[in-house]
Amino acid sequence: MNVNEAIIKRRSIRRFKNKEVPYIVLEKCIDAARVAPTGRNQQLCEYIVINDAKVLPGVFEHIGGSAKMPPDKGGPKPDQSPKAYIIVLINKTREEQFGRRNVTLVDIGLAAENIMLTAVAQGLGCCPILMFNEAEIKMILEIPDNYDIGLVITVGYPDESPVAEEAKDSVNVWVDDKGVRHVPKRKLADIIHHDKF
Repeated sequence: MNVNEAIIKRRSIRRFKNKEVPYIVLEKCIDAARVAPTGRNQQLCEYIVINDAKVLPGVFEHIGGSAKMPPDKGGPKPDQSPKAYIIVLINKTREEQFGRRNVTLVDIGLAAENIMLTAVAQGLGCCPILMFNEAEIKMILEIPDNYDIGLVITVGYPDESPVAEEAKDSVNVWVDDKGVRHVPKRKLADIIHHDKF
C-alpha cells in the first residue's frame, strides 16, 4: 500500500474485531510518530502504548465522543471496543522552555497522522479521541503531573468499513440501514484556490 492509498483508506474506526493487537505493531506506529516534524525539532511528545486486556476497560470507561456512540448510530457493540490505545503525552517540563502550546498541538496532529497511516498500512484502524477524562486516565496509567494528555487514539483491527463519499448538501456523518457509516467530504474544487483566492 502506498502513502496515497493509506490516506484514502484511513477512516475513523469505532468498531473493532475481538483480536489482540501485538505490541510490536503498536511500537512501529510510535516509531513513525517519533520521526514526524516538530516545531524547532523540540520533540515534546511521548507515548503510552496499551494493549493489556486488564487495562483496556478502564481507559474505555473514561473516553467519550464518537467512541461511545450507540451501535445504531455507528458506535461499538460491547465486544467491539478498542483492543489497544496510544496515549499521546505532552512533556510539560520540556514545553515550558518554549511556552508554545499552539505549536505543541500542531506537533500532536502531525505525529497522530503518522501513527494512523502506519496503523492502516498494517491492517489496523484508529480513531483520534479528544473527549476524555484526563484526571482519571492519568491516575489509571500513573502519568506524572508534569505531563498532559494531548490525544487518545483507539486502535484495533477494523470490524467496519466506513465509506468516504463526496458531500452533497451536508458534511454530517450518517449511518445507513445496514449499519455502514458514511463520511461526506467536501469536493476538491470547493476547497482549493490556485495562485490567488
